[in-house]
Amino acid sequence: MSDEPAPRPVPRTVTPGQRWAPLVERLHELRADPRFGVVALLVVALAAGLVWYRIGSGSTAAASSADTAVRSKPSPTTSTPATRQRATSPTEGAPSTSAPAAELVVHVSGAVSREGLVRVPPGSRVADAIAAAGGAAPGADLRRLNLAAKVADGQQVAVPAVGEPLVSSTPAAGGSAPASTDAPLDVNTATEAQLEALPGIGPSLARAIVAERERAGGFRTVDELRKVRGIGDARFAQLRPLVRV
Repeated sequence: MSDEPAPRPVPRTVTPGQRWAPLVERLHELRADPRFGVVALLVVALAAGLVWYRIGSGSTAAASSADTAVRSKPSPTTSTPATRQRATSPTEGAPSTSAPAAELVVHVSGAVSREGLVRVPPGSRVADAIAAAGGAAPGADLRRLNLAAKVADGQQVAVPAVGEPLVSSTPAAGGSAPASTDAPLDVNTATEAQLEALPGIGPSLARAIVAERERAGGFRTVDELRKVRGIGDARFAQLRPLVRV
């Protein structure tokens, strides 16, 4: 028996060309098959469509984001409702220039319940001042007062009692007419405010008396008051003892 070892088999060396040879041969066979061409075209078309779809989706999303950003950016000529409201309200927050009218302080004396100072709103009449003083006392002769005459701040209203002489009321500092007076009123020098203090004489009739006086150059007699439109027999009879020329 021989002691020599058996020869080892020499490994077979496979070249790269031999390794890919079956695959290349298979590809040649498939290229020869018409169905392979159709399948290849479908795969290429599908891949191209997928790539195109992704590119288009990305462009649309970018354009939508840009449009949203532009729309959300406030325009310099666009204002919110609150801004428009502030723009159309230039006086908002500014101090108000209108103040409530101050009350009139009138001194009421004579035949009233409570003599002294009373406060009445602007535009009040002699009757309002007497009511603010608690009303006329028993025995007051209100017929000798022009209750409709307006009072002014600082004026005194003297309410006479029956049988007592009239007490001259003190006019306000601004020269408003007194509520009553002992001496007859001179119609040639009286102001419209003084004429309005006479019974039955309102603003329009006082203006008419002044206009007639200026037109005629003054009244020569009291009877010429009858020429003023609005003064009839009854009103003249009421005015006759209260005026003079």
